[in-house]
Amino acid sequence: MKVTAHYQNTVLIILLQKRRPMTLKEITNDCRLTYHQVASCLAALKAKGYVNRIQTGLYEATEDAKLIELPPETQVRVLKQKVEELENQVKTLLMYTHSY
Repeated sequence: MKVTAHYQNTVLIILLQKRRPMTLKEITNDCRLTYHQVASCLAALKAKGYVNRIQTGLYEATEDAKLIELPPETQVRVLKQKVEELENQVKTLLMYTHSY
């Protein structure tokens, strides 16, 4: 089954936003696509190096998932989330180092 880049972006966005491994069923529910559409998207994304299959039916986005191929508003949302997480990690490390 051939799937459009839009559907692939939809699947990749879900994986990037959740930031955890997801089952094919979870992705299907979140994307509101059919099982076969999601499976085809995951196969295409895996071939591009954007998705890893951890085990049968369990997938995660790779670090190499290129944000540049996502719509600009999604790039901004995902990057803001990453920045917030990094800022929180830095604050935690600074608090930890100052406690000694």
